[in-house]
Amino acid sequence: MIYLLHKLSPIRPALTSLFLTLALLFLSASFSSAAELSITQNQLPVNLGPYLDYFEDSDRAYTIEQMTSDSINWQRSTQAIPTMGMSKSAHWFSIVLSGENMLDKDLVFALGSPVIDRVEFYFVDGDTVIRTSVVGDTIPLSQLDYPYRFPIVPFEIAEEGKYNKIIFRAVSSTGVEIPLILTTASLLAESQQSILVFDGALLMIFLFCFGITVILFNFTRDPLLFGVSLFFAAGTIFLLTQTGLGRIWFWPESIDANTRISLIASTCLVASICLVGRALQFENRYRDSANIVLRFLTYSMIPLGLYYLIIPLDQINSDNVIPIMMIGLLVMVAVLIMASITATQGSKAAIYLVTAWVLIVLAYSSLLVYKFELIERAAASPIIGAALAVAAVMFLLMAMAEFVSSKSDELVDARMETKAKTDFLKNVSREFLTPVHLILANSKRLMAAHSDKLDDPTKQHMATVIKQSGHLHNLINDLLEMAELESDSFEPEFELVEMTRFLGEIKNTMSPSIMEKGLQLETEFASSNLLVQTDKLRLQHVLINIITNAIKFTEKGSILLAYKAVYFHRRLGIEISIEDTGRGMSSEFQQILFREFSREEEGSEKDPQGTGLGLVIVKRMIEKLGGEITFESQQNAGSRFHIKLPLRVIKD
Repeated sequence: MIYLLHKLSPIRPALTSLFLTLALLFLSASFSSAAELSITQNQLPVNLGPYLDYFEDSDRAYTIEQMTSDSINWQRSTQAIPTMGMSKSAHWFSIVLSGENMLDKDLVFALGSPVIDRVEFYFVDGDTVIRTSVVGDTIPLSQLDYPYRFPIVPFEIAEEGKYNKIIFRAVSSTGVEIPLILTTASLLAESQQSILVFDGALLMIFLFCFGITVILFNFTRDPLLFGVSLFFAAGTIFLLTQTGLGRIWFWPESIDANTRISLIASTCLVASICLVGRALQFENRYRDSANIVLRFLTYSMIPLGLYYLIIPLDQINSDNVIPIMMIGLLVMVAVLIMASITATQGSKAAIYLVTAWVLIVLAYSSLLVYKFELIERAAASPIIGAALAVAAVMFLLMAMAEFVSSKSDELVDARMETKAKTDFLKNVSREFLTPVHLILANSKRLMAAHSDKLDDPTKQHMATVIKQSGHLHNLINDLLEMAELESDSFEPEFELVEMTRFLGEIKNTMSPSIMEKGLQLETEFASSNLLVQTDKLRLQHVLINIITNAIKFTEKGSILLAYKAVYFHRRLGIEISIEDTGRGMSSEFQQILFREFSREEEGSEKDPQGTGLGLVIVKRMIEKLGGEITFESQQNAGSRFHIKLPLRVIKD
């Protein structure tokens, strides 16, 4: 061995030189592969993500001059789509490109991220910037070389044997992901056709669902349908911002609309989810507490949305975006738990709702995991999220269909129950009416025939019997009238009524009672010979009832009966007014005025002031005639009732 080493010692310097040369060549080759990517036409389109070098500028202080120097510690990306997450930092990227036989190609860089705020591209020759291009959703479309829904930058490849160095800087308040590809304009247009069809279809689905739920809400007035309607409305707007289609169609020249509208739509989505949770009907000891929290979050979204509307654009960053994203996730999970409890308690609609909510949580989580830099954004992430959203929408529609079906069944059952109660009430009232009428009539006859033979206590007792019998008689008549109004067989008998003459008859009928109390009945007719199609007897009953109440509760002054022509529900109509100078009504009683058996009485039960059904009958009668009744009242200052009716009734 010693002999062999002695023989090789003369060539040791040569071996050393050879080794150093090979090492330098290897490092040079390694550096070249790290810094330069050579592309041929057949390779297009090329995903550039794995070939990018990146540098995080946490203070956003570096300039392009500093980035072209050799002092920057670039790091090589290990991701197909570099995913930087949400932060206040600016992120710099660098790549060196060369190509063969592509001088005549219309090359472009396509950055498939519609919601990135601003990207500044610098094309560098040595240390000199020879061209710049600024893109992003804060740049008006008119200032872009390629006005499209996501950033596109034109690119000219260098001649063979030369290379292009590109450095670009990206900032965004909602996270930085760089799905950058090099392609041609024609290839890009071809690849985008199917994506645009998919995005357009998704928007149409959301709009269709919004229309359906709005129609259902208008019929049912159910809070669950209101929450789902708001969800689809906000979801449609959110999709417009996330796909970039909103910039193309609605706000092409705005520098901040996409960011602000996206955040405001997010607050509306959170509010809609809270409304859905509050509308769920289930039995649990924590339900009231959960509803209080959801109610607070619902109303808190209003100032938060206004905050995103007025805050300066440069102050919108991860610090004020992350909270709404986390609140949204927590609310989704909470409502999912509430829907699960509802489903376990036998609600079929809640079963579909749980499935839809699981899909929504998964779709939202697929967005959050790369926004928070937990995993790399995959090329298929937007498609997966959209597919989950479509599936969730289908199950939401199934939940709404089941919900409406259950409500319809409940309505049918309620109508049958109401009809049974009405029939029972009608039959029993008729059975009571005959003996009560006999008691009242015989008591009056006895009082009139033998009044001089009765002592004072007996007279008082007889007067009490007559008064209470009269009250009971009126109550039974009112109950019978209410039963008739609620029955399916009730049909008003419409005829043309000349209003001035009709109200004159009402005045003549009520004048004796008004004069007996020392009051005055005034009239004020703004029109003459006005013909109204209505049920004369029913309207007469209504007006006499209201005027009777006015007489009862007015001690001095006057009662005004007036009418005038008005527009009612965008058609010609009439407004009849009855105004008195009586004691008026308290604000508390006004809240329950049209509720059954509600009375504002100063006497006791032994001195009844009415049945508490008169105005209820009046309101329902006016509604049957196609009109409405409103009132104004102030305690100790009188009341004024307004009855509006159409001139002509349009039957369904």
